[in-house]
Amino acid sequence: MARLGSDLPLFARDNELAALQGALDQARGGKPATFLISGDAGVGKSRLMQEFTTSVGGGVLTATGHCLDTADSALPYLPFAEALGTLSRRCPDVIAENPGLGPLLPGQSHRTEGELGRLGLFEAFSAALAEVSASEPLVLVLEDLHWADRSSRDLLAFLTSRLSDQPVLILGTYRTDALHRAHPLRPLLAELVRLPAVERLHLDPFDSQHAADFVRELNAGLDEETVAKIAAASEGNAFLAEELASAETHTVTFELAEVLLARLERLPDTAQQVVRLASAMGRMFTYERLNAAVWSLLDETGIKSERELDQALRAAISHGVIVQKSPQAYSFRHALLGEAVYNDLLPGERSRYHQRIAESLAGDTRPGAAAELAHHAHESGDLPTALAASVKAAHEADELSAPAESLLHFERALRLLDSVPADERPPGCSELQLTLGAGGQAGASGEFKRALSYSSAAVDLADREGDPVQAAETRRKYAKHLLVLEGTEGEAHRVALDAWALIENDPPHATKAWTQAILARTHHTMGDYGAATEWAERAVATADAIGGPGPHIAAKADALISAAAASFRRGGDLEESLRLHEQARDLVRGTCWNEVELRSHFSAGITHLEKARVASALAEFDQGMARAERTGHKWSASGTETAVRQVICNYMLGDWDAAEAAAEMATSVVPGVVMTRLAAAALLVDVARGRFDAADRRLAYLADRWQVDGQVLALAGLCGTELERWRGRPGEAVAVTERTIRRIECIEGYHLAGVSVCVAGIAAAADLAQAARGHGEIAAAKDAAAAGERIAERGRYFLRHGRPLSGSLGPEGLAWAAALEAEAVRLDGEGDPDRWREVVEAFAYAEVGQGEPYRQAYARWRLAEALLGRGAAVDRTEAAGQLAEAKCTAERLGARPLLDKIDALLARARLDIASPSAGPLTPRELGVLRLVAKGLTNRQIGSELYISEKTVSVHLSRAMSKLGAANRAEAVNAAHLRGYLTEV
Repeated sequence: MARLGSDLPLFARDNELAALQGALDQARGGKPATFLISGDAGVGKSRLMQEFTTSVGGGVLTATGHCLDTADSALPYLPFAEALGTLSRRCPDVIAENPGLGPLLPGQSHRTEGELGRLGLFEAFSAALAEVSASEPLVLVLEDLHWADRSSRDLLAFLTSRLSDQPVLILGTYRTDALHRAHPLRPLLAELVRLPAVERLHLDPFDSQHAADFVRELNAGLDEETVAKIAAASEGNAFLAEELASAETHTVTFELAEVLLARLERLPDTAQQVVRLASAMGRMFTYERLNAAVWSLLDETGIKSERELDQALRAAISHGVIVQKSPQAYSFRHALLGEAVYNDLLPGERSRYHQRIAESLAGDTRPGAAAELAHHAHESGDLPTALAASVKAAHEADELSAPAESLLHFERALRLLDSVPADERPPGCSELQLTLGAGGQAGASGEFKRALSYSSAAVDLADREGDPVQAAETRRKYAKHLLVLEGTEGEAHRVALDAWALIENDPPHATKAWTQAILARTHHTMGDYGAATEWAERAVATADAIGGPGPHIAAKADALISAAAASFRRGGDLEESLRLHEQARDLVRGTCWNEVELRSHFSAGITHLEKARVASALAEFDQGMARAERTGHKWSASGTETAVRQVICNYMLGDWDAAEAAAEMATSVVPGVVMTRLAAAALLVDVARGRFDAADRRLAYLADRWQVDGQVLALAGLCGTELERWRGRPGEAVAVTERTIRRIECIEGYHLAGVSVCVAGIAAAADLAQAARGHGEIAAAKDAAAAGERIAERGRYFLRHGRPLSGSLGPEGLAWAAALEAEAVRLDGEGDPDRWREVVEAFAYAEVGQGEPYRQAYARWRLAEALLGRGAAVDRTEAAGQLAEAKCTAERLGARPLLDKIDALLARARLDIASPSAGPLTPRELGVLRLVAKGLTNRQIGSELYISEKTVSVHLSRAMSKLGAANRAEAVNAAHLRGYLTEV
């Protein structure tokens, strides 16, 4: 008699089970973890999860959520909502104390307004996990991540990045055979595994011996020849082996679908009909939904009472087709089984089943019901219902701050629109309205090119309707989207002028104010700051003439931002510019005009950055990103630019762990354009820390994407040049620089961005010339020096013809100019100490009191090199001091390539310096540990270091991981024993 694998003890997975148990033991001790468990369909991932969650016993809370293959019905946060349902039953008080979880709970409002928003929901879920796990460890299982919606992927990334010392173990399973090259889960996996608390666990198929043993355990009545055939046919896949072993004949069927359907055919007729109906609902379904659909198909199912439905379900469960997940929820034992049953349905059956399911959903107002209804109505051919439900689902997703899912629903509605007669369409469902909705959600999702396409189409649609105000409104939105992409500023200006021509003579109204505000933006973008100021003033006047609340207030705020930026760039007072930015924020704070508020933070940050006030700039960017996350606009135009600047500012300030964290989580689940910009920024730390393989991967990704914008090109060129230099391949580095310069010269407005690339290229040429001279290759040395001089001339040209934002070169630009001349001197031999002293001082940004430690450390190394070249005793003393300081900085930053160069110079010069080591700890981690050793709490440490309490927790968690410590006290003790905290 054949048995199911679930009836047997877990087979041949002792090592995997032990790994999970070890992770849980560590979580109990305050070292949370995330395991990403992969394997082909049927290999035993769900079985492993079942065994593990059963074996943990009392004292451990477990909650499971399933991702479903819902085609295009996109149900945001589905697995987390399911898991939260379990937690709400086990810990109702904790859930009730976190009102931000409302959108994920049945029967509660699913509107995410104001400060709760998207981040509010994320923070509420994170807080709930922490509170629930305070009394007993928590295991959160997320099944079938290959089907996860984007919002769920974002929430998983958020939770994983926030793990610090909570006793939480997150387990996520996914099918490797489902991950094609462009699968959206791939980038999330690639970035999550870089976090110290994340591990991968791959389930391989059974080997031939284990496969044969497994078949024998499944069916003891099989002869050895059949056992061998089944083991070979299963290829080590546990699920397929079960199905083959359960077949009543000893003849092995090699068609998977036939094998799976053989189990179905052994059910009573009524049970078969119920299972077929359930397959149209997806892998998981509720009793309530199935019961409603069964009664509407009475003639086909033959079910006359709920008792008979229960009997049919019981038969399906006993035959291993269906499993009960909760008192009200059921699922197919395996996704492959459900797929096989559904694919076996005749077209007429499918249509009828979907129709009845859709009818059972009519009037259901629970979260996600509209998305399900849209799917089933579409599959049944009821297109009017599918259209209405798609529009409703789009608005529901928008209220959940899930723009990617909202976009999917708007796009399906647009596809359906032409197939539905006008008199059967729901109110507010014109092609123009749907197109505008899709464009707005595409922009909020970071899908800028799609937003541009929809905005362009909206212009044509508005022109057909003949309303000049509507036509102007669509044009100003189109112009706004054009401003996001590189090289379309002129087109944006033309479109904005066309909008203005349509309403120029109108009395004041919101569209008029917004059109004027957009014209202020386009003039500003093109560098005509005087005209930008004029249009901004006109927009403010129009808004003031309208009076009262309304969208014109946001237009006024947007115009004030443009006026503030234009004034600063014309040499105006910095503080006055910042005051105007704050005034703009006050106008829109707490309203739905999130993009304007984000723009104000970004623009203010750029203003600070131009004056090298990097810490102040970062504070603005951090505030802007926090707002973007709260409102679901993280990957909007301003959100994207803010994320990139966060990485760059943290890199400049020497907080490289924070830069990496921003880049890691930013690139987890993001659109292509956003991924490109963040990948370019992330290169800075990859190269400086010597992670050359990671840098190679990023550069390969950027190889044909540098056209996105000049910043991507400049970052890729700078990092590509430095990468080859650190590898000891100066010739290749020079080639990268020359290629980048040619491309920069083709992009208007990015000359200054090319200066740093030129500096790196001159350094590479000087290294090449020095090596040639060392080998006596005089001609080669001259060629290298000549190449370096050509690059230096291009750098000087960029400095002369670049357009500084404030009208004159700021502190950072002056520092790079000094570095250019210092590197150029090296082309002819030894460096000039005076030149390198200027570079050290320039990168100190003395006026604001906080410089760039990495660039200073590099300059100190070059200064020491130049001093040692002179050979005087006094120069050796100064060189030793410069190298000691440079080495200390390089060690704290983890700048391995620079550190190697410093050590090599020390060895050549036979200098001995005492340099305190922080070992693997970064400066921030070491600083946090020092304060922990003094007895400060995380909140007190955050106040001391001017960082958030959560950031303190992240740094402390990483320090504990590097030191192999289970808690704060162990971490401090380990740091003392290793000599990292000798001064405490």
